[in-house]
Amino acid sequence: MFARYLLLAALALHCVGLRAELVFHPTDPAGGQSAAKKYSNPSDIAYPMFSGNGAEEVRVRLSGDITHADVADLKVMAGLLKSGKQKLAGNSVWLASTGGDLEASMRLGRQLREMGVHTVVARNDQCMSACVFAFMGGERRKVEGRLGVHRPWFPVANDFPDRQARFRSLQKTLKGYIEEMDFPDSLYEAVMAVPPESMNILAPAELKRFYLEGISPSSEDVADAAAARRLGLTMHEYLKLKAKSIASDSPSSCINSLSSGVACGAAVEPSY
Repeated sequence: MFARYLLLAALALHCVGLRAELVFHPTDPAGGQSAAKKYSNPSDIAYPMFSGNGAEEVRVRLSGDITHADVADLKVMAGLLKSGKQKLAGNSVWLASTGGDLEASMRLGRQLREMGVHTVVARNDQCMSACVFAFMGGERRKVEGRLGVHRPWFPVANDFPDRQARFRSLQKTLKGYIEEMDFPDSLYEAVMAVPPESMNILAPAELKRFYLEGISPSSEDVADAAAARRLGLTMHEYLKLKAKSIASDSPSSCINSLSSGVACGAAVEPSY
């Protein structure tokens, strides 16, 4: 049990002085790794020769200590996607962060959900503390690395009169966000059960139980209905076909047979 808990003090060492950066790597047809560019750097996002055709495919990564500056960077990214200047590789954003500002992370999560992108934690990466709430914004989610949670805490020790009332308000905000993003109450309970000086690294079974791996039920219902309409099937007919395809243990077959696989739970490529 102890192996699944990390001291926050040790985690904090990784956060010092590392503001998160939302960066992108233009994909290289030759398979190489191009230099990182920043959405906060005007020269990196100028696209002076853009003529309306041929969007640049990019791999986007958020790492470091999350702040409100990252919310602004994500809006820049959304604008480039909407204008057709960029397109996301795998429709995904990769996260590797030890935490940061809770409010900023929730704003990132809401914007990611509105954009309909996927969120990924790659095999050798981790998404801890406040990062998890940004990760939750993915329409579909993939965890190959580690996801860790603990309850929120105030960063100051001042004894102000309404401190307890403000903490209860923070709890309500967090619970409301989890419900808004279509996750179960049990996830809120799991977060609040972990003291702020500790970190609970969620096991694979927990990731699935809390819908952190895959897709949330209401989102899956929307995807199933859309796939059924494209195939001209009733929901009952479609779900029977989906069950048969999944039982074949062939994800690619499922994707091809179910009208591009939107509701098949196609895995997001986790490598970065």
